[in-house]
Parts: sequence; C-alpha cells; structure tokens
Amino acid sequence: MPFNTALSGIRAASSDLKVTGNNIANASTSGFKRSRAEFGDVYAISVLGSGSNAIGSGVRLQDVAQNFNQGSMAFTENSLDLAVNGNGFFVVQQGGEQFYTRAGTFGLDKDGYIVNNVDARLQGFPADGSGNISGLQGDIQVRTSNLAPRATTEVNMLLNLDASEPVLQTTGTAFSTDGNAVGVTQAGLSDDTVTTIEGTSFTFPITNDFSSTPMTFDVELTASTGNNGTASVNLTTASGTPATITNFNELRTLAGVINAQLSQPTPPQSSIDVLAEAVDLGGGSYRLDFVAAISGEASQVRVSNGSANTIEIGMAPSPAISTSVAGIAAVDNGYPRQAIDVTDDEGNTITYTAEKGATAAETASELNSLTGVTASASSTLTIPFSGFTNSNGNMTVTVNGVPLGADNLSSLESNINLLSRTTLPGISALVDPDTGDLTISSSVGDNLQISIDSLDDGDSVEVLGNPNAPGAILEVDDDGVLNNPSALPSDANSVVVGGSIDIVLDEGYSVANAVPPSVGLFGPLTSQAFSDVVLNDFDPADQDTYNWETQLTIFDSLGNSHVVTQYYVRQEYDVADPATAPNHWQMFVRIDGEDVGDPDTSLPPPENTLPTRAGYDVYFNDDGSLNRLLTEDILISNWTPKDVNGEPNGAMGPTNVLNGGSTLIPDPPTSSNFVINLEGTTQFSSDFSVNDVDQSGFTTGRLSGLNIGDDGVIFARFTNGESQVLGQVALADFANMEGLQPAGDTMWAENYESGAPNIGGPQSGALGAIQSGALEESNVDLSEELVNLIIAQRNFQASAKTIETADAVTQTIINLR
Repeated sequence: MPFNTALSGIRAASSDLKVTGNNIANASTSGFKRSRAEFGDVYAISVLGSGSNAIGSGVRLQDVAQNFNQGSMAFTENSLDLAVNGNGFFVVQQGGEQFYTRAGTFGLDKDGYIVNNVDARLQGFPADGSGNISGLQGDIQVRTSNLAPRATTEVNMLLNLDASEPVLQTTGTAFSTDGNAVGVTQAGLSDDTVTTIEGTSFTFPITNDFSSTPMTFDVELTASTGNNGTASVNLTTASGTPATITNFNELRTLAGVINAQLSQPTPPQSSIDVLAEAVDLGGGSYRLDFVAAISGEASQVRVSNGSANTIEIGMAPSPAISTSVAGIAAVDNGYPRQAIDVTDDEGNTITYTAEKGATAAETASELNSLTGVTASASSTLTIPFSGFTNSNGNMTVTVNGVPLGADNLSSLESNINLLSRTTLPGISALVDPDTGDLTISSSVGDNLQISIDSLDDGDSVEVLGNPNAPGAILEVDDDGVLNNPSALPSDANSVVVGGSIDIVLDEGYSVANAVPPSVGLFGPLTSQAFSDVVLNDFDPADQDTYNWETQLTIFDSLGNSHVVTQYYVRQEYDVADPATAPNHWQMFVRIDGEDVGDPDTSLPPPENTLPTRAGYDVYFNDDGSLNRLLTEDILISNWTPKDVNGEPNGAMGPTNVLNGGSTLIPDPPTSSNFVINLEGTTQFSSDFSVNDVDQSGFTTGRLSGLNIGDDGVIFARFTNGESQVLGQVALADFANMEGLQPAGDTMWAENYESGAPNIGGPQSGALGAIQSGALEESNVDLSEELVNLIIAQRNFQASAKTIETADAVTQTIINLR
C-alpha cells in the first residue's frame, strides 16, 4: 500500500525539518557544527532477492552527518576566548567525563580553573614553578593570589667597554717625614717671655722739674730680628713730658713720650723695637720697664748714658748701664727651619721651606699647594696610666688651650671627645682597654700641647710622644721640692708633641736634598725612604678614578629592591712588566652603596669579619671578544640585604666562599648569593654602552592579565612586570571526527566510530593553532538552511498528497458495488 511509502516520506521530511531547524537555531552558537540529514530508499527484499521490477517501499533516515568545516573567527576583548585555527578540539572534563568542543568561551571559576559555560574544566599540560611544561594532562589553573617574590640569583649583562678609554691609575712615590724631631716630646714654658729691663721702684712725686731740667739716656736693642740699634731719649716739656710726675697717669704719659722717641728718634738714628711700660706695683710703688717688642726672642736691651736725674725714674745714671733679662720662647714642636727640593715630571725644581716651629698641619697645607704633591698630617701623644697622678681629683689638664676636668684618664677621654667638633677640632682620645693608657690624636697634624694645674702638690702627668725618644713630666710644685727630680714645675711649663706628614708624589715627581739633612721634620731622603704607590686608585666617591659605571635593580628573598652599582676601571699594560696584560679591566661591585666582598680573614678582629671591596678581573681578546679563560667568575657572596636605615632587613643572608658559596646556586636559592654573567660583552672602540641587562629576581606581584600564544602556552602577567608560564592548552584530533557522539552544550564525546583521540599541543602534528581573544562562529549557512526548509516542506506536502491520493483510490474501491 502506498500509505506506508507516503508515511516514510513524511517521516523523512520531518527529520529533515528537524535537522535544518536545529542548524538554524544554532546559527549563532559558538563552535556549533551544522548537521545534514542523509536518506536512503527502502525495498522489500526476499530471501532470493528482489525482482527486477521491484517497487520501493519508501525512504528512511540513514544518518545525521555533521560538517566539521571551520567557522569564521569573531574577535573579542577577552583573552580567555579561544578559537582553534585548523584541526582539533578543546579537551574539557566535566563530572569525571571527558568531552571535546570547538566552542572556546572560557573563563575562570572561583578556584582559578579555566572552565566553559557549563563548568567543564579546560584540559592542558600544566607547568611547574619554573615554567617547565609537563607532558601530563590535567586541569589548567590560574593562580590569582600574589606571585611570591624571587631572589635574584643571576644577572646577565651585555656591554661594550670602549677600547680607546685611557688608564686612569698611575704609580707615584710615597714617603713619610722621619726627621729626628718628629713626635719628640718638647717641654718648656707655656708662654713666651719678653726681653725686659726692670727699673727700680719709686714713689710719687718725682722731684725733677722737666720744664727746667731735661732727662736724657740712650736705649740700645740687639736682636736677631726686627729693628735693632740705639735711640737717644730727651725728656722735656717741649717733647710732651709733664713738668712734674705726681701720679700714675702722668707716669704713663712719660712712657708714651719715651716710646715716641724710640720709634721716631732724631736722625740719623732709626727706630728700635723697644717699648717703655709704666708699672703699678701697688702700695704706692711704681716702676718703669723697657721691654723688647718681639716676644720669645733672646735679645738684649740696654739703657746707658743716663743723666743724673734718671735715678728718679728707677734707672741708674751714667756710667751705670741697665741690662735686660733675655726673653725665652714658649715651647713648640722643636722643628727647625728646613728645606727640600721638589722636581716635577719635566725636570723643573722648586725649593720648599718649612718654617721653624711650623705645625705638621701648616706644612702639609703648604705642600698640598705644590703641583704634584699630596700631603696629609697627623699627630699623637700618649699619657700612660702609670704616669697620671691626681691624688684628690683637683687636677685640670689643659689640651691645646682648653682646660678639662680629669678625675681620671677615662673622664679626660670623654671630655676631649665631647669637644672634638667644637673647641678641640679634629682632636680625639682613646683609652686602651688593656693598658689603661690614654692616646690623644689630631687627625690634621696640629701640635698637641698639654699643661696641668692642681690644688694638690705632687699631682703630675707624664707625656710620651715618639716611642724612640724620652717623654716629659709636668708636676704641680707648691713646696719648692719636686717629687720627681726629672719633672718640670707645672706652673709655667707645658709639653708639646708635633705631628708627622705622609706625602705622595705624582708619577714623575721626586724630592731630594733636605737642608739640614736630618735635624727636624724631614729625615735623610735616601732611596729607602720612598715606596711606590698606586695613585688615583679606585674610589667610588671619585668619578675621576673609574672609566664607567652602570646600575641595575635586584631583589632579595623578601622582594625588596636593591641597587647594584658596577664600576669599570681600565688597567695599565706595560710590555716590559709580565705582571700586566693587555685588554684588562677591573669591575668593582657595590650594593646600596656598600662593599660586598668576602672578609679578609688575615686581618685582626673585628676587621676580619667586615666586607671588603668586591673587584673582579675582566679580560678581552685582541678581536674585542670576552676572554672567557682569563675572566674570573663573578660571584657576589657577601651581600647582606639591609633596610633604609642600614640594618639587616630579615631576608636571606650570604654564604661566603669559605663557607661553601659557589657559582652553582640552588633553585630555590638558600642565600643572597648571585652571579654576574658578562657573556657576549665586548671591547670595541666605540662608546660605552649597556646593550642588554636581565636579572632573575622580582618582587611580589598581583595577577594583571593572561596571554595565550598560538602554541597554546598560557602566560600570566603580573604587576611586577613578570610573566609566568602556567601551562599549555591541549587539543585533540580524531581519525573520524564525524563519528563523534554529540553530548550537548556544543560538546562531543568519543565513541567507537570516532576512534581514540590524539591529544597534543597546538601546532604539533596536524593540530591547528590557538587564536586568543577570538571565538569560532557556527559554520551554519543560514541562506542554505532556509532553502533546505522550503525543500523539506515541499517533500512533506508531497508525501501528504500521496496519502490523500491513496485514500481517494481506496475510497473508490470501497464504493464499488
């Protein structure tokens, strides 16, 4: 009967409508693949087969085939929207089952896993903490927590050091003053005395009438300096002398008249450096003295040829001669006037003269004004514990004119140090904890002068200077008998110790010919007195001592940043000196302005624990490439991370080489050690340049975005500028993708007809590439599907018409009578 045939047609048309309607419904579904209804005719077949005139029994639905042709790309702003450009399916897991999809609408769930819209987790190959992608399939998770900091363990630098740079270091000559007066303890008067004639005392009034009876005498000065000679004095009222001398003011006027004539005598006489002084002795007694104007000089003053009335002002008349007591200079450092010859690098010689008694500080300052000469001075004295007596705590010790309380040497130490920046500039004191001795020093080489005063007889201080010379003792003497016969009475005396000078001569400069040869500051200038010294040695505070510097930022284990400064210093090459080499540089490293070299254990404590200057030899070949054989490994192994106050900040500290530190730094690191790699650095004749810098550390970072490459590798970007590999998206391919079983939600499941999946990374084998920030659109052609609707509708109508016609025929047959 044709009814069954027609019904099969209606069923087929209905299936066709469903397939086409489903395609149309999913025309905007990402990753959707359109289906096609495939039909076959139906024939009744007996055991012996069908006849040649067999009539078909209708149609049946053979298959709903899917078309896996790629859809168009729609680009989005979401980096987790993914599309496969080429073959392959995303692999997802849901509820323990594995599905495959072309729909890449992915996002993050609350745990950071990449999931699609139905919470199926995207599968891939996760990476370890170092970014190494494993070969094991698993869920891909994005860690949204802070990225833990990583301590710097390696610094890679690609530089060019200018081959035309000059060598800044030179070799000069150094010597120290070693004359036999250097540092020798000098004892003597605290203050100068002046050459003086003391007249005999008298009282007022003076009976002489100067208006009628002049007074005359001669004053003579014999001295090594100043104005010498004889000046005649004539005292009359015409010269300004009061007629009578009845009081002290009139006596002072008389002295003024005398002084006027001594300074401007009658020619041909010339002025002399002598002054008349009126002295009030108290009790109605007075005196007229004649004093040399220049103090501390062993000069001689004489008054002679006095008229008879000179006895009234305390001077004997002629033929008697009044003779002075010679002046005495205050104690000084004992250095005589001494000269040396300085010859420059062109053979020109100048003579420098250090004046008598000049301090080492003054002489060093003058030497520094000479071209090619650098001088620094210092002075030191010692007060031994056994040489300090202060019986009742009443003694005052005066240091360079500043009186200080000194119950004991420790209190004297404290009082000196409190004034080292004010009234005792540059002077410091230190008590030796073992011996109790007090050392007083001047960092600039000023004389050190000590004097004492006390209420108690016998209080004393011993002062030692040069250890090869005897010291001096000051003692308070109230009874006229010194307890120590070798001591000096303290009331008028003090002790002075002069300083020494360290002198450096520039390359090509020399000194010679000390005159006198050894007595004083400069000792004999023999070859043994000089030593070679490196000049313009590297000093990070002096830009003239290094050719170039560069800086970079590194991180400690807590993520704190620190500044590494590298200094490059070209080294001298002398073909005659086998200890030098061509194309040789030194690189010095400091961190946060501090040295980071391993301690020098040969030094005494505490210096043997302190960081030293970190310097490394860098050599280049004659073609400008880095000489890897001679260039030493650059390991920073004594860096203690510190805070802004210069205190350790709690991050991992160093492991010195002596304690096992090496260039093989473990991962994760166990110390602050790191290496600097200069691989690829060159020495060409072009400007210094930093071509590339990279270091392995970073501070704490927050997730700021994701990048997914064509190969499916997922990079997480963090606010600290770092990126980290999280894993790689996996793709699956099938031998017969049309055999996949639709599972809904634009996903398919593996079945027997599809075959087992081939899972791998994008762009491997026949697998396509990943397009991030894009979605694959449905591959439904809407125009084609609408036409298919019309065809399916007509097929349905035609099959229905067949039923209608068959019904009419059947009715006709039934109506036959």
